[in-house]
Amino acid sequence: MLVRIDPQDVEIGMFVHAFEGSWFDHPFWRSNFRVETAEQLERIRSSGIEALMIDPDRGLAPSESKRDDKRERAPRRNASRAWRKPLANALRPRSRTTFAAPDPEDRAAPRPRRGYAGECRRAKQVIDRTRGAVTDMFDAARLGRAVEVRRMVRLASSIGASIERDAKALINLVRLKEKDQYTYLHSVAVCALMINFARHLELDPQEVEDLGVAGLLHDVGKVAVSDEILNKPGALSKGEMQSVRGHPAAGHRLLASSRGAPELALELCLRHHEKIDGTGYPGGLKGEQLSLAARMGAICDVYDAVTSNRPYKTAWTPCEALTEMQKWKGHFDPALLDRFADSLGIYAVGTLVRLSTGELGIVVGSAGEADEEVIVRAFFDCDALAEINPVDRAIAPSAEHPRIIGRDSPTFWRFPDWDVLRHRVLAAKVAPEKAEG
Repeated sequence: MLVRIDPQDVEIGMFVHAFEGSWFDHPFWRSNFRVETAEQLERIRSSGIEALMIDPDRGLAPSESKRDDKRERAPRRNASRAWRKPLANALRPRSRTTFAAPDPEDRAAPRPRRGYAGECRRAKQVIDRTRGAVTDMFDAARLGRAVEVRRMVRLASSIGASIERDAKALINLVRLKEKDQYTYLHSVAVCALMINFARHLELDPQEVEDLGVAGLLHDVGKVAVSDEILNKPGALSKGEMQSVRGHPAAGHRLLASSRGAPELALELCLRHHEKIDGTGYPGGLKGEQLSLAARMGAICDVYDAVTSNRPYKTAWTPCEALTEMQKWKGHFDPALLDRFADSLGIYAVGTLVRLSTGELGIVVGSAGEADEEVIVRAFFDCDALAEINPVDRAIAPSAEHPRIIGRDSPTFWRFPDWDVLRHRVLAAKVAPEKAEG
C-alpha cells in the first residue's frame, strides 16, 4: 500500500512511486525511483511539490509519525504529445530568475560539487555498456535484423538516470571520443543530449524517455552507407553524398519494421537533417512543418558532431560550437538553440551570464585539458551595482561554486550602450584568476 508523505519527511532509501501535482513542479524526469543520494534528497525537499507517494514494499518505510492519515493511490496522468503541438508551449517565456545572494565568504573560492567524481565513474560504466549495445544493434541491422527496441529503452533509462543525478558528468565524458568510436558513441551522446534537453523543456516523462530512445536510434540508417564513405577524410563525390543523404529514410524503414519503436524515434530518424529554412533533407520541410522533436534532434545531432574529432575535422570546443551554430541562419530554430545552450549551461562567446559569485560576466571561451571549462569574464558587481576590474573565471563542470546560474539581460541592468560595453570588456587585457593553494 502506498503512503503519502510531505517532501521534508523523505529519507534516503525510500522508493518514490509518484509525485503529487504537475510534472513541472519536480526536478526529476521519472517518478519511480529509489532515493539514493543526499543531492536527490535535497532536490526533493527544495522542490515545489506538495506531497509524494512512497512504496514501503520497495524501500524504506516512513515512520508512523510521518505518515499522512489518508493513504491513497497516485493518480495516473495521461501522457501528452507535446511534440505534435506548436512550439509555443515548449518555448513559452519564463519569468526572470530570482537569484540568491552570493556567498558572504570569498565569493570566488572554488567548491567542487559533491558526488561529481563518483557520478563520472558510474557514467563511464553506462557509456561503455551502451556503446556495446549500440554496436551490437548496428551489426544486427547490417545483417537485416530488426532492432531490439526494448533493449534500447532500458539503456535510455540508464542514461536518463545518470543525467538526473548529474547531467554534466555523462555529457562531458561522452563528448571525449576517439575518431574510430564516433559512429556508435555519437548515438549515445545524442541520447544524453536529447534527454537533458527534454528535461530542461519540461516535457512529459514518457516523451523524455522516448526522445532518449530516439537519440540512440536516430542514425541506424547509416548501416546502409559504407564505412569507406562515412570515414572518408576528404570531400564526398556527388554519388557518395547521395548515399549519405539516404540514411534517414533507410533508418526510418528499418525502425518501421521493428516492433515497439516509439513514434518519436521514427520521427527523429527521418527528420534530424531537416533545416528550419527548408534546405535540409530528405523532405525539405521548413518552419512549422517541423515538429519539436525534429528541431531538437537537428541541434543535438550537429552539436555532438562538431564537438567530436572526425576524420575530416578537428573538434570544436563547446563554446566554439554554440558560437558558430548561432551564425548558421536558417539551419536551426534560434529560440530553441538558446534553450539548448541553457540546458547545457554552456554559452556562445559574447553571452551575458550571471555567476554564483554575485557578478555578471561575458563568456569569452573554453579552457581545460579537454576544453570542459567555460571562461567567463566577470566585470560587474550585482550588489554594488558597479563595474569591477575584469577577471576571467574558469567555470568547471565539477564546480558547485563558482558556477553559471544562467544567461542574463542587458536591458534589465539598464546598461546605456550594451554593444559598446560588451566590446570593451571583451577587448580588455585580463589575467586569469589565480588558483587557490
